[in-house]
Amino acid sequence: MFRSARQRIRPQRKRRIVVALMVAAALPLTACTQSSSDAQENSSSASAVEDGAYPVTIEHAFGGTTIDKEPTRILTLDSAAADTVIALGVTPIAMQKDSWAGDADGFLPWTRAELEKSGHPLPTPAPYYSDSGELLFEQILNAAPDLILAPYSGFSEQDYSRLSSIAPTLPYDTKPYQPSSWQNLATDVGKALGRPAQTADLIKSVEKTVEESKTSHPEFNGVTFAFGSYIREGETETAIYGPDDPRVKFVENLGLTVAPDVVNGAKNFAGDSFLFGISMEKLDTINTDVYLGWASDQSEVDSTLANTLFARWPVIANGKDLWITDNRLTAATMYVSVLSVPWATDELVPQLTELVAK
Repeated sequence: MFRSARQRIRPQRKRRIVVALMVAAALPLTACTQSSSDAQENSSSASAVEDGAYPVTIEHAFGGTTIDKEPTRILTLDSAAADTVIALGVTPIAMQKDSWAGDADGFLPWTRAELEKSGHPLPTPAPYYSDSGELLFEQILNAAPDLILAPYSGFSEQDYSRLSSIAPTLPYDTKPYQPSSWQNLATDVGKALGRPAQTADLIKSVEKTVEESKTSHPEFNGVTFAFGSYIREGETETAIYGPDDPRVKFVENLGLTVAPDVVNGAKNFAGDSFLFGISMEKLDTINTDVYLGWASDQSEVDSTLANTLFARWPVIANGKDLWITDNRLTAATMYVSVLSVPWATDELVPQLTELVAK
């Protein structure tokens, strides 16, 4: 019944899912580099490094990265890392532009708000990824970073070695594009910045926000959900995200429960992907109270719902589906960070409340 997501997703779509979505910026990928202000030579900081913070070694998928002293030229290659740095009062000298969910300047709304609150000059755009998602090492080298943060990435060990030859680099902790949790991601970034205690306090504050929302919505308790994506023309399977996917974890933390059939489906999938494919003819074997799906616009939703087999799936036929077509909310629930969690909670909880009440 469950087939490999690698088998069901055409190469072009797989690249879009893995790179464009899990890197939270649809291809082409671009980045942000030094501020237009000539005076901003280094990463700006408004909070102090903690005593005894350095040297520090941070373990990750490729071993460990040792940082001997406070970095002053920080390059962030993903928005979750950038958000954590900025939330700790530091402005990176270089950071990725989000050309998919960001504003005209490439900033996600929660990121821009925090940057503007800091009073530091805003960075300006420059590419650090090619159109196909490959790292542009020359551009990275030209930025002259003394720390590269990419905990929400998927590059190879070879690329990690090349980045490390430029500056100490923090890649993903366990699996490509699958951080073990937003808390662990923030913790690692906080250690790299020499602010572990401040980071712990920040995490507790964000967790309190989520817990307060969860407590305020006891109706979510026991409601099962599945999270998937829209269907492209000609496809015969639906992509369902497994329990380890960041957006699934995000919804679960709000009080809903991952449908047992989704958990089992992910277990039956032989691989380390964050999603699995299920044939349209077998959709009725996935029992769930509600369904959440993402799409870039309403036309993709309409074409998906026009699929007869998909439309017959009981959860869809009964109108218990919620489609996220706001790219900002898609990015916030997928590319989870200390800044995106409160924003996404405010945006998504009212929609979930309406959905559960149907």
